[in-house]
Amino acid sequence: MLDLHPGLMIWTIISFVILLYILNKAAWKPILKALDEREKGIKDDINTAKTAREKAESSLEEYRKQLAEAQSEAQKIVAKSREDAERIGEELKAKYQADAEALLEKARKQIDLESQAAINEIRNEVAGLAIVTAEKIIGKALDSEDHRRLVSESLMESPN
Repeated sequence: MLDLHPGLMIWTIISFVILLYILNKAAWKPILKALDEREKGIKDDINTAKTAREKAESSLEEYRKQLAEAQSEAQKIVAKSREDAERIGEELKAKYQADAEALLEKARKQIDLESQAAINEIRNEVAGLAIVTAEKIIGKALDSEDHRRLVSESLMESPN
């Protein structure tokens, strides 16, 4: 087995070189080309993924900013609504209080007017009764001048 045969060696080397040439033309170039294309595709996919990730991060940051702005705006709206509600409540309270005071004052004036009218009516009735009693006591009818004089005197003498 360890014998060297020069003819066999030459044919083996020639066969090996032909095989290398065939493999180079038929297999190596298409395999290397496929590997280069695959490598290029992977690089493109990585670049696309990086771009998509950067765009997603940018969109996420924009979303966070918009969310923060929306929350801030919502807080402002709630605060303004509270202020408006408190202001309206105070205005209504003041209006109702003023209306109640006006109604109370009107009732007091009405009571005063009715009291005054009742007092005047009682005075007139008392004066009439006094005149009738005086006529009976004196025995004669008073003329209108006497009647007025007596009423004025009795009104001047009364404490109210």
